[in-house]
Amino acid sequence: MRDCLETTGTITHGLCCTCKRDYPIGKLQAGHFVPGRMDSILFEPTCVHSQCYRCNIKLGGNWVRYYRFMQKKYGQAQIDRLMELSEQPRLITPEWIETTAAYYLEKIEEMEVVNV
Repeated sequence: MRDCLETTGTITHGLCCTCKRDYPIGKLQAGHFVPGRMDSILFEPTCVHSQCYRCNIKLGGNWVRYYRFMQKKYGQAQIDRLMELSEQPRLITPEWIETTAAYYLEKIEEMEVVNV
């Protein structure tokens, strides 16, 4: 939803961050810049962006284009931070889950208000 609003101004469709094609929101996936399911970056907002199935799965994340996208959007310092963060363990506690869930619920509400 975040990337759809940012790229098309709607919550119904958005652009794949790597191939730049327009897709309905239901055809977009959460493409992770740093692959894998590492707890330390799994929910890091700057590490996850809308990707189409082809780029995310068939092209293994379309990593070269994803890297260029990240450089343009955030800069090399943020890329370096994410790489460092991906190597650090994170203890998942009930408190962390509650805080993270509350954060994302608030973000969803903010995006829904923008689109009304």
